[in-house]
Amino acid sequence: MIKIDFSLAIGIYSLLIVLLVFGRWIFYNYISKDEGPVVLAQNLRQCPYCTYIFFDYSRDPLAICPRCESLIEAKNEAHAKNEGTDEK
Repeated sequence: MIKIDFSLAIGIYSLLIVLLVFGRWIFYNYISKDEGPVVLAQNLRQCPYCTYIFFDYSRDPLAICPRCESLIEAKNEAHAKNEGTDEK
């Protein structure tokens, strides 16, 4: 018969839980095809006046900064306008 001390049993049990959580984390981050951070980065906007960074999920070309309440033009549309006005 194998005798196990109580503290050793608690240590082994804790180690198994940590390994299980770590394995689940590896499975979630590397095997799943979730592109959460990329999608979230597309919804970020920064106010050019007060440099406040906020999430904007609306598809409107104009947004209102929650901190200073100024109007902000969408980044993609501003670049598209600038590219169309290039003179050669």
